Amino acid sequence: MKMIFISDTHGQHDKVLLKEGDILIHCGDFTRRGSVEDVNSFTNFIRVQKFKYKIVIAGNHDFSFEDHRSDEVEKVFKKNGIIYLNDSGFEIEGLKFWGSPVQPEFYDWAFNRKRGEEIRRHWELIPGDTDILITHGPPFSIMDRCAHGERVGCEDLLEVVKKLKPKVHAFGHIHEDYGLKEIDGTYFINACNLDEEYKFKNLPIEIVL
Repeated sequence: MKMIFISDTHGQHDKVLLKEGDILIHCGDFTRRGSVEDVNSFTNFIRVQKFKYKIVIAGNHDFSFEDHRSDEVEKVFKKNGIIYLNDSGFEIEGLKFWGSPVQPEFYDWAFNRKRGEEIRRHWELIPGDTDILITHGPPFSIMDRCAHGERVGCEDLLEVVKKLKPKVHAFGHIHEDYGLKEIDGTYFINACNLDEEYKFKNLPIEIVL
C-alpha cells in the first residue's frame, strides 16, 4: 500500500505535486491561521487528488479546528471524503491509523499543551496496536532540531513511541528538519514541505507497506 506524506503547506498546497497513491496523509498546518477560506481552498485541493483515502490532522496554525468554528470545518472535510483525526483512529485494510494535533506549548498557537501531565494524557490515548501514528509535532531528538540548534520535540511522545513501536510515525511542525529516518523498525517522517522561511522546498515523502 503506497502512502504519501505531506505537512506544513500553510496555504501553499497548490505548489505540491502529487503522484497517484493509495493513502494521502497531511500532518497538519494546511492553513496560514485557520481561516475558513483557507480550509475550503485546501479541501478543494485534496478532494481531487487521486488517492482512495485522504487522512488529515490539524496543526498549531489551524485555529478553526479548535475554536468555535470546529464543527463547521470538520463538516467540510467529512462532506468531501477527508478523514479527520483528532485524538482518534481509523482502520484501512488492516492498518490502524491514529492522529493527534497537539504539541508542546508554543507561544499562543492552537492545540498547545503543557509538557508533562497535560500532554501525556493525549499520548496515553494512543492504542497499543497502532501501525501508523500521525502527530503534528515530533518526538524529542528525532527530526526536531530548529535552525538555532535547539531540539524542541516532546519527551513524553518519544517515550510512548519507543514503547508502541509503530510501523510509521509521521509529523511536521519543525520545518528545518525534514526527512525520513528508520530507527528500531519504525520509519520516522518529518514531512514539512516548506522550509523555515515558509518557502516551498521539500517533496512529498512516500512509504510502501
